[in-house]
Amino acid sequence: MQPTPPTPKKSFTWPIALNLGLLVLAALATGAEPSLLGIMVLVLVVINTVAAIIMSFAGRMHYVVAFVLSALLIGLIGFGVCALMLSNMGGMH
Repeated sequence: MQPTPPTPKKSFTWPIALNLGLLVLAALATGAEPSLLGIMVLVLVVINTVAAIIMSFAGRMHYVVAFVLSALLIGLIGFGVCALMLSNMGGMH
C-alpha cells in the first residue's frame, strides 16, 4: 500500500497582495494628492473589514485573518504615506 501524498496548502496571501496593488493604483489615480489618497485608503480599509466580517460568518478563519491583516497593513502604509506627504509640504501660511 502506497502512502498518500500530503495535500498542498492553499495560499491565503492573495488579499494582501491584491490590496497592496490597489493601494498603488489608488496613489497613481489620485496623483498622490494626500487628501484623496487618505479617502481611498479609508475605503480600502472598510472594504477589507467588511470582507473579514463576511468571511467570519462563512466560517473561513484563514480568510478572516488575511483580510484583517490586509486592512491593518493598508491602514499603516497608506496613512503613513499620507502623513509623510503632508509633513513634506512645508509651511502653508
